[in-house]
Amino acid sequence: MNTIRPTGPQYVTVVTESGGYRMHATITLDWEIGAALYRIAELGGTITVGWESGHYYTRCCDANAIQITYGKPDRSPFTQHYQDAPTVYGVQLADQAVFHPESMSPTKHRWLVVRRENGGHYSPSAPEGTQRRTAAIVHALTRHMLSRPWAAELRRAHDEQHAPARHRHHQRAISKLEEEAAKLQERITAEKTRAAVQAAVIEEAASRAGSTPPLAEWLAQHQQLAA
Repeated sequence: MNTIRPTGPQYVTVVTESGGYRMHATITLDWEIGAALYRIAELGGTITVGWESGHYYTRCCDANAIQITYGKPDRSPFTQHYQDAPTVYGVQLADQAVFHPESMSPTKHRWLVVRRENGGHYSPSAPEGTQRRTAAIVHALTRHMLSRPWAAELRRAHDEQHAPARHRHHQRAISKLEEEAAKLQERITAEKTRAAVQAAVIEEAASRAGSTPPLAEWLAQHQQLAA
């Protein structure tokens, strides 16, 4: 077995810090997308813990945002209802949630989005009791995942999955910036040409007036400032 990227199921017991809720989970690591699937017997479904990729492009925050999928992950970015979704306090969960690990709290729940399944295109918020219990569960699962010896390698797999798209993104950005730089250089060259024409007019006028030395000094000073 590959000890760096283990592929077999892992059987663990995870206990919430708040309330001491004990869960028996089977972990499956998806090395293609870089995520850990926790199949929890007590919830009759899966909670997937991985990393969110969109923040990389917005640069609004760091790239360590965690993405929770209430169910098994789907490759389509438009999916909202996932297979094997978990049930908390009799409420089937839906959709995904994104947060930063440092915002987690074992006793509060507003840091986590928890939506319930209703069969429609929009998944409304789950009842507050379900939100509280789900937040405690996700807090425990996230801490467990990040503490595993394979966590860093799983993150590497996530980055590898998104590297081609990110590379294309940077290539497009470079092309756009190069076009803007070329246009800017054209404007700079045009302005320098116009400035040289006006300098010649000034120098000729000064020469006729017999004030070439002072004007030459003035032009030299301004050319230094413009350089």
